[in-house]
Amino acid sequence: MTPSKFDLQYAESSVIFTICDCSLDKKYSFYNLTREQAERFTSRLRHIEKLTWKQFMHMDHEHGTTLEIKGSDSFDMIDGQNTSVSKFLEQYYYHFRVEQKGVFRVFGYQHKQFFRITHIDREGKIHH
Repeated sequence: MTPSKFDLQYAESSVIFTICDCSLDKKYSFYNLTREQAERFTSRLRHIEKLTWKQFMHMDHEHGTTLEIKGSDSFDMIDGQNTSVSKFLEQYYYHFRVEQKGVFRVFGYQHKQFFRITHIDREGKIHH
């Protein structure tokens, strides 16, 4: 059996996004988005929140999550923002695209039912 990359006890729970761990670095913060970008961004997140964790994690690569590799720049960037106590256990970090054109790459991790957003890449260029 292949180990899961998300907490299976929440597989049938809806994904809920939170920015409690979001970077305060202006270029990767929610607060750096224009009003129009913020409205588009939150509208798309509300749409994704209709999915269960199982559905969210099994979306195709272009629309779904990409697992960050331990030791990569993106992994270390997310890890630096992770305030969860479970950080010291095995932790998986992800990014996903909110729009198909690569705009709004969102970085973060699962903590219980929540996807804790740590960075918002409004131009899709972090570590590319």
